[in-house]
Amino acid sequence: MISARRVTRAVHAGQVQIGGDAPISVQAMTKVRTGDIAALVRQVGSLVRAGAEIVRFSILDSSDLPAISALKKRFDVPLVADIHYDYRLALAALDTGVDKLRVNPGNIRCPKLREVLSEAARRKIPVRLGFNSGSLPEKKDGTLMPIVDFASDIVRFCEDCGFFDLVISLKTPSVGATLGAYRAFAVKCQYPFHLGVTEAGSGLKGITKSVLGIGILLEEGIGDTIRVSLTGSPEEEVRVAKEILQVLGLRTFGPDIISCPTCGRCEVPLIKIALRMEKKILTEAKKIPAIRRMKIALMGCGVNGPGEAKQADIGIAGGRQKFALFKKGKIIGTYPEDEIEQRFFEHLQEMVHGESRIRKK
Repeated sequence: MISARRVTRAVHAGQVQIGGDAPISVQAMTKVRTGDIAALVRQVGSLVRAGAEIVRFSILDSSDLPAISALKKRFDVPLVADIHYDYRLALAALDTGVDKLRVNPGNIRCPKLREVLSEAARRKIPVRLGFNSGSLPEKKDGTLMPIVDFASDIVRFCEDCGFFDLVISLKTPSVGATLGAYRAFAVKCQYPFHLGVTEAGSGLKGITKSVLGIGILLEEGIGDTIRVSLTGSPEEEVRVAKEILQVLGLRTFGPDIISCPTCGRCEVPLIKIALRMEKKILTEAKKIPAIRRMKIALMGCGVNGPGEAKQADIGIAGGRQKFALFKKGKIIGTYPEDEIEQRFFEHLQEMVHGESRIRKK
């Protein structure tokens, strides 16, 4: 059971609210050179189509700044400039019209950070304080200041400057350390949190670390916007982020498709059929909103299959070279395996059109 969501302030990045009572948003970060505007535009477009609701990009030097105006002309998605080391780039990004800043207090220290906060306040632009375990200042004895203590000092500094439109992130490559940092800081403030496990890695390892680190915190009611960090395509990061939110029941991006893993009891080629059907279901869901709200079961045998299929809006359960087709808990037909896909989609369309007619009345 998901815990009650942590109460936070609300800040606005463009038209997207972060924190307060807003849905938990999905962020993405581009992976091409920001100064290559053509490549950047292509990637931002791809990320928006994948479902990114906020897009961040790095600003390495002044040659990257014209990209902000180019993106603003083409996209409504909020744009976040990611700044390290040079506070003047943050000031320039604000002047160019960025919707949010991400700064790293580990390499933009307080005297210069004050200037950034002053300009952000004047323009009513929020700032994410992005704390990373890899860029914390050292104490005189050579040990690293814990991320929570450092974050507490910087947040206090921002408040003393009269700046409160903050989003906080406390990222490490360790799931355990990340969980501990966010949990500890959650009781210290009411600023919204940006969740992520930094440098999670690639493939299965990176996805697993991200799902655990982000998912556990969300289950505890902690988190207001998320970014999955993988060594891979940014579109894959968006897809994983959306799945985390949907599996936890926090957002709905598509139909809830359940399918059995199959075992020796399965007497139909369910894996092949299910993969083909799921791809088509997701394609149809992009065109038909009603499908996105459905629970669909693709089951392989008579043990759990009929029970799971009956709990779905529509589903199939395999038998001996045949499938039973269920709608709203009732068997409406039994079909050979070479007919089941056609029959399933015929009845799916019938359900969708029926719902549309009901809404029109």
